[in-house]
Amino acid sequence: MNPSPHRNKRRNNLKLSGLGRLISRFKVSVLPDFFLDRIISVPSLNKLFKEAKAKAAAGGGNLRGYLQTEIRGGNATNLAYGLASLSVRTSLFCIGDAFADVATVNAPANCQVRVIPGRTGLTVALEFPFKARIVNVMISDVGGAADFDGRKFNPNDISALKESDCIALVNWSANKSGNALARKVFAINGCKARLCFLDPADLSGAENRIKPLRKIIDEGLINVISLNENEARILTKVLKVGRLPQRYNPHDVLRVSAGLHDAVHATVDIHTPIGSVSANNEQQAWAPVRKFVRGFVTGAGDVWDAGDIIGHLIPLNADDRLQFANACAYLYLSSGRIRPPNLREVECFLLREPERRELDLELGPR
Repeated sequence: MNPSPHRNKRRNNLKLSGLGRLISRFKVSVLPDFFLDRIISVPSLNKLFKEAKAKAAAGGGNLRGYLQTEIRGGNATNLAYGLASLSVRTSLFCIGDAFADVATVNAPANCQVRVIPGRTGLTVALEFPFKARIVNVMISDVGGAADFDGRKFNPNDISALKESDCIALVNWSANKSGNALARKVFAINGCKARLCFLDPADLSGAENRIKPLRKIIDEGLINVISLNENEARILTKVLKVGRLPQRYNPHDVLRVSAGLHDAVHATVDIHTPIGSVSANNEQQAWAPVRKFVRGFVTGAGDVWDAGDIIGHLIPLNADDRLQFANACAYLYLSSGRIRPPNLREVECFLLREPERRELDLELGPR
C-alpha cells in the first residue's frame, strides 16, 4: 500500500438517482448511549477562566451571557438520528431512565428507539475557539452506559440485531464492559453477512482495554473502525505502529491509516480537520478539506459516521464514500440548527458542483 494522497480528476460518478430507494432498504442498529447534552458556547476560554476565578474569589456568583443549548445527544443517538435522516431504517438501543423519553420526541418515523433500563447520561459540552478552529470539551456523566455488557437485551432486541445489515457500536471507550458488549453484538450470526462498525470515541483512559479489543478484531468480528485524529494518535501509540504528530499533514494521516490497517486488518477510516482517509486491503483514499466552518461541532463526527456507514453499505468506492461522508458533516456544521442533513440536502449539495471537489469541512471531537 502506497500511503500517498491522490486526487481523482474524473467527474464524480456517484449516481444519486434512486439513492433514497436503495438506502431505505437497509436496517442499521446503533448502540448504546443516550445523553442529555447542554452545549455552552464560550467566546474565549481565558475569559471564562478569568471570570470564574473572580467569582470564586468573591465567594461565588453567576456568569451571565453564555449562550446555551440543550439537546438530546450521545454518540449512538446522534448517529442513529443521522442515519434515519438520510433514509436508513434505524434501531437505536440506548441506556436510559425517565429522561430518555426525550430520545423519542420528534424521532424520525424510520428510527425505532429501544430504551434499556439504566441511568441516563449527562454531558456539558464547552465549545470554544482554539488554534483557529472550534473545539469541544465535554464534561460527562456516562450513566448506565459506563458498564453495559448487553445482558439486559431482551429477545426482541436480539431479533432486531440479527435482522440488521449493520451493527454500529460507538462510545466504546466510555464503557468498561465495551469489549464484552462488542463480542456479544458483533458475534450475532457472524460478521461476514453484515457490516460491523466500531467508533470507539475518545480513547484516553481506555488504553488498557485496547489490546483485548484487538483480539476481537483479529477474530474478524469488526469490519470497519472509524476514528478522528486524536483517537488515531492514541491507537497508533498503543499498538506501536507509528506516530501522528500534533501538527500533521496529509502524508502523516495516510501513513498512520496504513499502519493501523496493517496492524488490525480491518478497514480504517479517519476524519480530521484537513481531510478524511480510508485504508483497506486494496487501496487508500483521501478526501481533502479546505476551509473552516463555524457551527456546533458537537455531533459532527457522528454525522460523518452516518455518511460513512451508508457508503459502506451501498457500497460506494472509497473516494465517493469519503466525499459523501464529508458532505453530510459539512451540511451539519453549516446548518446552524444542530440537526443532521436529509438525503435530499446531501444530493443537492453534491450536484451543485459535479466535479470532484474539496469539501469545506471542520470536524471537532465528538
